[in-house]
Amino acid sequence: MGEKKGTFKKWKEKVNEKVTTLSNKTSFAVDRSKLRKQIGVIEEEIKVLKQEIGEIVNLNRNSLFSVSMVNYQLMQIEAKEKAVALLEQEIEELNDRSKAAGVEEELIGESIDIIEVTQTFICANCNEFYDESKNFCEECGYKMI
Repeated sequence: MGEKKGTFKKWKEKVNEKVTTLSNKTSFAVDRSKLRKQIGVIEEEIKVLKQEIGEIVNLNRNSLFSVSMVNYQLMQIEAKEKAVALLEQEIEELNDRSKAAGVEEELIGESIDIIEVTQTFICANCNEFYDESKNFCEECGYKMI
C-alpha cells in the first residue's frame, strides 16, 4: 500500500509540474500577444497619420498652415514610433524572462486570439498612454485633439 502512495505522489508532482509549465507558457504567450496587438494598433495609427500628412500637403501646398499641421503629425508619428520601440523592448525582456524561467515561445505561440484589440492614444509631448481619446494630456497638459 505504501508503494502505491509513493507512486501516486510522484505522479501528482509530475502533473503539478506540467500544469505550472503550461500556465507559465500561457502567461508569457498572452503577454507577448497583448504587446504585439498594441504594436499593431500603433502601427496602424502611424499609417493613418502618414496618409493625413499626404492629404494636408496636397490640399495646402503653398500655405504655412500646412507646415505646422505636418509638423504636428510628424511629432505624433515620432511619439508612436517611440512607443512601438518600447513595446518591442518589453517583448524582448519578456522573452528573456521566459527563457530564464525555462519556458520557450512555441507551444501556444501567438495562436491565442482571444485578446480584444483596443485603440491606444499617446501624448505626442510626453508619451503618456490613454485607452480613450483625451482633449488634453492629464500628465503634461499638451493639447491632444
